[in-house]
Amino acid sequence: MPDQNALIKKTREFVKKAFQDKPHYSFNHWSVMYNHSVNVQKLALKIADEIHCDKVVVAISALLHDIGKTFKADEMTLHKEHENYNLVMAEAFLNGLALPEATLHAIRKIISYKSDSVEMKVVDDADTLAFYQDKKLHMLWIAWASERQMETDIGKKINKYERLNFDISRRLGKPWFEQTKKDWEAYRNN
Repeated sequence: MPDQNALIKKTREFVKKAFQDKPHYSFNHWSVMYNHSVNVQKLALKIADEIHCDKVVVAISALLHDIGKTFKADEMTLHKEHENYNLVMAEAFLNGLALPEATLHAIRKIISYKSDSVEMKVVDDADTLAFYQDKKLHMLWIAWASERQMETDIGKKINKYERLNFDISRRLGKPWFEQTKKDWEAYRNN
C-alpha cells in the first residue's frame, strides 16, 4: 500500500482541482468547500487517534465526503443529494489508487453514505465539527439557507452536536458548537 501521506496529498490535489473546475456549490469560491474537505480530513485523523479504525480509509473518505457537490446539478439537488454523486465524481480517481480492494470498498461505501462502520462515524463527526469550526463556512451556509427559508435545516445542522458518536468529538467540538449557536442567534436577530 502506498504511503498514507502520499495518498492524502494525492487525494487533496484531486479534491482541489475538482472544486476549482466546478465551484458552483462552493459559495462562489472553490476554496470554501475545498478548505472544508481538508478540515474534515484533519479532524477525522485527530478523532481517529483515539479510536481503533483504518486511518487511510478515514483520511481519503473525509477528503471525498463532499466531492459530489462538484457534480453539475442545481444547488438544491446538491444540498439534498450530493452524497448520491460522491462516488460518481470519485470513482475514476479511486480506481487509479494502488489500494487493496477491501480498502477501496470501504471508502466507496463511506462516501456513498451506505456504511455504519466506525470509519463512517469518524468522518461524520469530523464533518459536523469542521462546519462548526469554520465560521466563514457556517455563516455562508446560514445566510444561504435563510434566504431559502430553510430554518428547520439550519436547526438540524446546528444541533448535530447532540448526535456526535465519540467523546473526543464532543470534547473537541463543544466550543465551536457554542460559537455556532451564538452566530445563528446573532444572524437571526439582525
